[in-house]
This record gives sequence, C-alpha cells and structure tokens, in this order.
Amino acid sequence: MDSTTMISVAIVTGIIAIAVVTVKKWLDQYRLEQMRKSVEHIDSINMTSNVGSSLRPWLSIEALRALAELTDFHAQQVNTKFIAMPPRTSKALDQAEEWRNNAPPPSPSPLPTQPKQAKELRDSLMDYLELIKSGHKEHVIPTESARERIREATVLNARICANTYQARAKQSLAQNAPNQALHFLKRAEKTIRNIKDLPQDLMTELDALVEAIDELEQHRATTGPTRLAEGAEELAEAEESWKKKTFD
Repeated sequence: MDSTTMISVAIVTGIIAIAVVTVKKWLDQYRLEQMRKSVEHIDSINMTSNVGSSLRPWLSIEALRALAELTDFHAQQVNTKFIAMPPRTSKALDQAEEWRNNAPPPSPSPLPTQPKQAKELRDSLMDYLELIKSGHKEHVIPTESARERIREATVLNARICANTYQARAKQSLAQNAPNQALHFLKRAEKTIRNIKDLPQDLMTELDALVEAIDELEQHRATTGPTRLAEGAEELAEAEESWKKKTFD
C-alpha cells in the first residue's frame, strides 16, 4: 500500500471516528434533553395532582376535568424510553382518570379560619390559576373554559379571605374589641363586593355583613370613642400592614 493510499485511509478513518464521536455526543445530549423535559412534565403532573387534591372539596366537576386534561397533556410529553414513570406519578394519572370520568360534585368542607391555613389554601389556589393559564397557553384548555375556571377561582379566593376576616372579627368581639371587629367585617365586605355577578350565597352573606357592620357602627355612635377603641384602631392598622405582607 503506497503512502497516498495510507494517507487516504487515515483521513477516512479519522472522519469516521469524528463522525461517530459527534453522533454519540448528539445522542447523549438528546437523551439528556429528553430526560430533562420528561422530568419537568412529571413535576407538572405531580403538581397538578397536589393542587387538585388540596382544592378538591371546592372545585367543580368541570375544573377537575380541566386538570385531568392538563395531566394527560404532560403525560403524553414524557418520553418513557429515557425515564420511567415514578409510582407517585402513576397514581396521579389514575387520579386524573377518576376526575375525568367519575368525579362527584363538590362537597365543600368548612373553609379555614386561621390565617396560616387560609394562606396555604390560597397558595394552592394561586398554583391552580397558574396551571389553568399554562393549560390555555398550551391549547389544552379552551379560552371560554379557562375564563370560567379563573372566575371560579376568583370567587373561591374571595370566600377564603372573607371567611378569615369574619373569623377574626368574631374573635375580636369575644375579646371585647368591637372596633377591631368592625375593621375585619369591613374588610370582608370589601372582598365580597369586589366580585362581579355574585353567587346567591355570597349575596346573602354580604347582606348579613352589612347588617352586622351597621349594628357595630350604631353601637360605636352610641357609646362614643374611648381610649380602648383608639387602641383597637391602632391594632387594626397593624393588622392591615400584616395582611399586606403575609396574606395578600
């Protein structure tokens, strides 16, 4: 074999070796990218399951079905050639199937009255809204359905806030702090009034709030301001500052 042939063979061999390394590197990058994307979709499935479970007592059948559709979308994006579906995620898929086909109507549990628990529920509600927006962006949830789900979440958010305010008002009355109670009742009233096209039960609740506020204001007008009342007002302002930092 002359030198020219040997050089040609060496060049071809080198080209083949480089091509093999390049293809192997590309396949490795492709595999890693598919695994990364699959992990993201698995995380989304688990998050959807957690959010749906947390809000289950208050979500409509339509809302649960929307979450089921979103779960299916993410499941279809998981490349099982490169990553196995974790048992927890498989259970989430079974749960989504139940939400789609056999979901019973909502059976509302009592809403939390303590700020910490209320905030946890609202955090789940905010995650739910992000899921609905994501589903709409991916064309999984139609526009009209997304609007209805957002409306439903907005009303639930108002219920959570108003319920917590009323619980704190009741606590204030028990502590003989009517001005502080009045502050919380007005916050509850404002929260409900901010909702357009109120459901009938919230309209009834609003009427009761207005009546309670009127009674407390009449009581304050009759008794007149006291140092204790002024202290309660200062406390109410502190509560308002706290609310903006930790509850809104």
